[in-house]
Amino acid sequence: MELKRTPRIPQESDLNRIVENIQKSIDEDRKQATSHQIESNPILRAIRESKIDPLEEIKRPPVCLSMFFESGNGVIGTLGNFSLIIGKAKSKKTFSISMFLASVINGNAFNKFQGQLPIDRNRVIFFDTEQSKYHVSKFHKRVCKLAGKTNPENFDSYSLRKHSVQDRLKIIDYVINNTPDLGFVAIDGIRDLVMSINDEEEATKIASYLLKWTEEKNIHIITVLHQNKGDNNARGHVGTELVNKAETVLSVTLDQSDRKISIVEPEFCRDKEPEPFAFSVDENGLPFIIENWSPRQKNENKALVPHLISAEEHWANLKQLFEKYPEPKGKDVVAFLKSQYNIGDNKAKEFRTYYLDQEWIRPSGNRNSPINHYILSLGS
Repeated sequence: MELKRTPRIPQESDLNRIVENIQKSIDEDRKQATSHQIESNPILRAIRESKIDPLEEIKRPPVCLSMFFESGNGVIGTLGNFSLIIGKAKSKKTFSISMFLASVINGNAFNKFQGQLPIDRNRVIFFDTEQSKYHVSKFHKRVCKLAGKTNPENFDSYSLRKHSVQDRLKIIDYVINNTPDLGFVAIDGIRDLVMSINDEEEATKIASYLLKWTEEKNIHIITVLHQNKGDNNARGHVGTELVNKAETVLSVTLDQSDRKISIVEPEFCRDKEPEPFAFSVDENGLPFIIENWSPRQKNENKALVPHLISAEEHWANLKQLFEKYPEPKGKDVVAFLKSQYNIGDNKAKEFRTYYLDQEWIRPSGNRNSPINHYILSLGS
């Protein structure tokens, strides 16, 4: 007959503690099994990494580029996010980037800008998808001059125009993922990283790349996109997607009263927005901030409507016009109004049309004739 052996537990043992130790062992085995399961399953790993722990203290992202004003600093970019510059063609968007890059390369104040990259991650990279190698080299040297350095060790530029759309994206991806001291990236021409600017799938794809690069490498990326010709919206589905995901959106427009001046304004900011500012380009091709410029100048001109101005003021201006030009041609009227109201060509022509509609002035003959001039109506 087989004898059954019963485990002997010493009488002095604490049964509750034994049970507790066994349960701990089982729980530990389960945790290890679950941990192994998570590490081997990308989706489970992503879920674990994405879950917010309310007890975890998450610090505010460090500011890497800001602007300072009397009212305090305005944030352009923080590490782990991307920003977007939009504007019409030839509005000098690339010139604005050169000032930002000069600041982050130096790691200190430049004009109104303050660059603040970590010491161990202060490399700055510029990718251009539109310009030739000659013009990208010219841009690189311009940034160096602004930074006051002949050849800063922490600044690299790449001209990607000759490469295919797919290869441009691969090159940027490789450089970003294989530059350990990287802190700041500028991509001039994000549109050239997609086949179609109106493809929703590609728009989502390029936005996902920007979010992935910035979060995984803890860098800031600033990129550029054209605005639509008919309005001020960023172009296509790509524009819509990037505006929705960007930390900061800045617009660059030409001042209608002086097209040598470009105005930079915040369109959307997740942090304290920077104040609008204006800049121009000197004889050496270097951008500079226009001091004492006020955003009210632009807003007032934009809202300037002829029928909201008193007839007395209009007549006073017309008398000055005809005193200066006894027989003013169309270009003389436009030039006078531009100077008088600090407005652009289109707005000045709007005033001229208003004066014609009111019959305060009339053409001497055929308006398209080169010898035509304007006559002030009787009773003035």
